[in-house]
Amino acid sequence: MQRRRKPGVPEFVRPTPVAYPVASDDAEPTAAAPVATPLSPPAPAIAPKPAPGPAITPRPAMREGEPLVLVLEATRLSATLVNTTLAYRIVALNRGHEPLEDIAIGGDMVAAHSSRPMEEQLGLVGPELPPIHRIDRLDPGAEVLLQGEMRLPLAAVMPIRHAEQALFVPLARLDAWASAPGGRAVRARAAWLVGQEARPAAARLQPFRLDLGPRIWADLGQRPLAMPAG
Repeated sequence: MQRRRKPGVPEFVRPTPVAYPVASDDAEPTAAAPVATPLSPPAPAIAPKPAPGPAITPRPAMREGEPLVLVLEATRLSATLVNTTLAYRIVALNRGHEPLEDIAIGGDMVAAHSSRPMEEQLGLVGPELPPIHRIDRLDPGAEVLLQGEMRLPLAAVMPIRHAEQALFVPLARLDAWASAPGGRAVRARAAWLVGQEARPAAARLQPFRLDLGPRIWADLGQRPLAMPAG
């Protein structure tokens, strides 16, 4: 089956690309530090639009005629000397009037950065996303909760440099295919910027500092990015 991709460029503030040295050995993050030192983010870090928030935050706007919907909630991010790992929950919803079967969901995490084309960052071009979940059947109006982790090697992270800080802006991507009655193919794609929620809550998220060493962040938020139709 041939998949069509249409370019779509969400609003994205461009930081300055930098090189980032990577350590060679691993170390587990310290669970005693659930939230990193508060950071006043620089302007280029993350500037997504706020999203509505019913049961799981956020619920993206539904395009008319879009039966399969994916909603992601980031629950924890950890960084070691080798990997960054995002723990998540995904809700897959059937908003259509027909059952969906054989739902295959791919997903991964990349580092958002202005040096890479936005189409590539959103997963609109390039290799297929690795498979992470499969659902046998989803009836009309039904939803399924999925949980897992996305891992990105520290060597693959191009951080944003702000003074002496090395800032990481995770971008979580999902791409799903399902079969509808009559053999029709149904697709759903979605992407979110992930960051630390400000207190009080604000539209702008705070990035993660990698220059502070291994740690765990637990108070996370996410903002959906606009995806092209089709």
